[in-house]
Amino acid sequence: MTENLITGMYLGFCSYTDIKRKEIYVKPSLLLMAAGAVSCALSGREALFNAALGILLGLMILLISKASKGAVGEGDGLILMVTAFFQGFFGNLRMLMTALFLSAAASVGVLLFKRCRRDYELPFAPFLFISFIITGIGEIL
Repeated sequence: MTENLITGMYLGFCSYTDIKRKEIYVKPSLLLMAAGAVSCALSGREALFNAALGILLGLMILLISKASKGAVGEGDGLILMVTAFFQGFFGNLRMLMTALFLSAAASVGVLLFKRCRRDYELPFAPFLFISFIITGIGEIL
């Protein structure tokens, strides 16, 4: 419960800053990552292992960002690294896959209806936030 509250507040904050300023703040993310690491360390080996696997998803996004010369934001990888401590590997994977689907659908909609160019940039953090809400509702049902 606490993990979901922390994740939801963090993703909401990141969504706001990604939309308004097109950036993800590093210092609050690192602070939350440190708190998550302490929490996982106190929870035991399984929590640490699960978080480490979840962090790999974020690292892969960072590598894709470097390889694509910034076409994918580094902040998106940072967000996934932070949420890994609170959602674990499968929670992060579920959230990432849902966000990718939602952003692809939104991109098609923007291209078709707004008549934007292909290089139009959509912030990804809001899609992570929406996918977190959707997957959370899916777990309840």
